[in-house]
Amino acid sequence: MELADYIIILIYFAGLLVLGGVLGKKVKTSEDMFIAGRNSSWWLSGLSTYMTIFSASTFVVWGGVAYRSGIVAVVIAMMLGIATFFVGWFVVGKWSKQQIDSPAEYLGIRFNTSVVRFYTIIGIVGRGIHMAVALYAIAIMAVALIPLPEGHWLANPTTGHLSVTYAVLFLGIITLIYTAAGGFLAVLMTDVVQFAVLFGMILIMVPLSFDSVGGVGAFIEKAPDGFFSLFSEQYSWGWMVLWLCLNFFMIGGDWAFVQRYISVPSVKEAKKSAYLVGTLYIVTPILWYTPALVYQVVNPDANPEQAYMLMSQYILKAGMVGLMLAAMISATLSTVSSNLNVFANVFAYDIFRPARPNVSDRTLISSGRWFTYIYGLLITGVAVMIPYFGGAERVVVPILTLVISPLFIPSIWGLFSKRIGSKAVWWSMGITFFLGITMKTGLFFEDFVSRHVEFVDAFIGFVVPCMILLVIELFLWKQETDAGWNRYTQASKEAEYVDPEQVKKNKVAGDLYSSMGIKIMMGTYAAIGIAMGVLAFFDPSHRGELLLYAALFIAVSALVLFLYFFKWSKNKAQLN
Repeated sequence: MELADYIIILIYFAGLLVLGGVLGKKVKTSEDMFIAGRNSSWWLSGLSTYMTIFSASTFVVWGGVAYRSGIVAVVIAMMLGIATFFVGWFVVGKWSKQQIDSPAEYLGIRFNTSVVRFYTIIGIVGRGIHMAVALYAIAIMAVALIPLPEGHWLANPTTGHLSVTYAVLFLGIITLIYTAAGGFLAVLMTDVVQFAVLFGMILIMVPLSFDSVGGVGAFIEKAPDGFFSLFSEQYSWGWMVLWLCLNFFMIGGDWAFVQRYISVPSVKEAKKSAYLVGTLYIVTPILWYTPALVYQVVNPDANPEQAYMLMSQYILKAGMVGLMLAAMISATLSTVSSNLNVFANVFAYDIFRPARPNVSDRTLISSGRWFTYIYGLLITGVAVMIPYFGGAERVVVPILTLVISPLFIPSIWGLFSKRIGSKAVWWSMGITFFLGITMKTGLFFEDFVSRHVEFVDAFIGFVVPCMILLVIELFLWKQETDAGWNRYTQASKEAEYVDPEQVKKNKVAGDLYSSMGIKIMMGTYAAIGIAMGVLAFFDPSHRGELLLYAALFIAVSALVLFLYFFKWSKNKAQLN
């Protein structure tokens, strides 16, 4: 990378910190801190959900699948879109209408406090390790592009590049600062920035990728045999069905996503946010994976996991590589910040408040912020220590994946079933965990598991807990309704009444947040355009291209803001 790339990256992350600080001043209540006062608009919630699904694996792992196996990677991503539509149709409304303050509150109502503690402990530990590995993975990718002078105090003496330790510390501390300062509102708005940057860069990379190999026709002609098959031996149609079902429960039940469903004021808004995510995940995967797909033609012998970044270096100009790297890093930071905030939410509402029932709202906010700092530092510390684990994380992470993924199934099952209770949770999770741990550690069917890793993961993570719950459901068919179901339905009925004054306040606040989101997104595009315009004067060989992209970004920003303010002034005139 060149000096321009480093400047772009520093400006980008400085902007995130400033945004977090500014939004922190808008946090007045604990609801503002953890669910944006239940005033988020549907499109903000949807974009945030969309970005939360992204991580380093989107570009490293699945980008590698696209490079190696072709269009099947696009089909895999589209399954998430289909799953999200089903979540919108069947699940989102049940979360939204409860008017709960945290996902764990539902578990306490529907099951009991033991289940809440179990889910919280598994979630904090499991998600914490996952976030640490994600931070480490994105840091590895970033430092490969950042060589430093020999003997530099930030350099790794072996590689001569920026030390992974310093990269992890930098990324981890930035994330926990803006998340703790601005709360869930900062998470929403930084997700808007991250979406704007990532989407803008992808729209640039797609035509440049095809141009690098002579056009779309040349790419299709030069692609390997079977590159455009919808399924493969490793990712069969059966695996796709299991993948879709597993993601239905994940997107429907993962606390980070549930937080977004309950942050909007109504069931209708929550459903619209899910449909937005579904639409984006059906339409955009072909855009995300095009650079990796095309790089197979450019260089068929590359490391698949480096294909995305290598293509970025191959086609992007000075400054733009830095912006793309910042966007890819942000995709991971979005996941980290979302999980930091959701567990701060659970800690404040479901651990700290029950322990101190008369606690003030200000103290509740402070407890959430302190939890974010401590939890974020622990995650960052674990990420720094990963190189010293001797490869143990390669065993631990798959096991944790099998432990965490099935947790969503009983919680969603409980939204529909009148009969299952806390015992069903313990039985289904106990058997699933036992099978997952024993099979992943090679105690049973080692040869079969090693040859069908993806299928085994999907089978244990989805089929096993569903079959156990189905057997329990049939066994309890003629039994009385579970007491937890009665509590759940009663709580839902009590939440049906909505104060008209509160509806008006939510609409005003929602319009304010929506306006803020539009201004931030278009401001981001304007900033990108200005940055590219400045870079054009320092790069004469690519001045024409950079000025063209600068003009496009600034024009889009100006047009959208003009239309927005025109509509706003028209509505204001009608009200007057």
